Amino acid sequence: MNYSTSITLLASSMDLGDTLRELCPRCEGGSTREKSLSITLTEDGQLLWQCFRANCTEKRGASGRKVIVSATAKPEKVRAKFEGTTKALSDYHLAQIKSMWGIEDPPYWYYTPDYGGRIAMSIRGPKYNHRGWVLRDIRGRAKTKALTYIEKDEESLSWYKTTTNAPTVLVEDIPSAVRANGGGVNAVALLGTAIGLGKALEIAANAPRPIIIALDQDATSKSFDYIKRYGLLWDTVLIRVLPKDLKDMTEEELKEILT
Repeated sequence: MNYSTSITLLASSMDLGDTLRELCPRCEGGSTREKSLSITLTEDGQLLWQCFRANCTEKRGASGRKVIVSATAKPEKVRAKFEGTTKALSDYHLAQIKSMWGIEDPPYWYYTPDYGGRIAMSIRGPKYNHRGWVLRDIRGRAKTKALTYIEKDEESLSWYKTTTNAPTVLVEDIPSAVRANGGGVNAVALLGTAIGLGKALEIAANAPRPIIIALDQDATSKSFDYIKRYGLLWDTVLIRVLPKDLKDMTEEELKEILT
């Protein structure tokens, strides 16, 4: 059986450069239902995928030709685990973060000397369990601005809750989620703009309503697509078209958007 159509549908919400982990339609993750299928949409628009279960042979590209990868290869942007060194943020880095994004005392953020020195942002689950890292370059020198590590069987979402009486805002990155959360709403960082079924189900199960999709202007069409796809699952969904990134807004601009 050819599974390329099913995999292409799984990837329909991805941006160039995105990588997702999903349940493989060929082996269905084995007895543990592991999300072992890595799907990557390359910067030049080619869709590639590989299942990393040893006894599964699903390794193809959208054109139907074989993708040559090693059995131990990892996704290009989403990596399984970060095992580097982290330490508390210095006053210098705290001042940088406040200057760049208006964030004071960011929750679960650290510094790592790895990869030239980066801010290590802990990715938190809906019950605030640690589920991975985003290593963010704030020097403006790195070719890849953010490196994302997600641990096995975890969704690439980071949660910031305040109260069940406030809406939940879906944003693209962790700094934007922290800024929105500081504005008195629940926030979820999508770590990109792609929302697969696994992410959608986690949001449905844990997000106080209404759900507000607040992506950058260039992703507005995706916001409407998500309403069509997940509107019934999420009950009440609204869209905020942002004039600029949430993390770059002033406090007054942020308050106007969130209210």
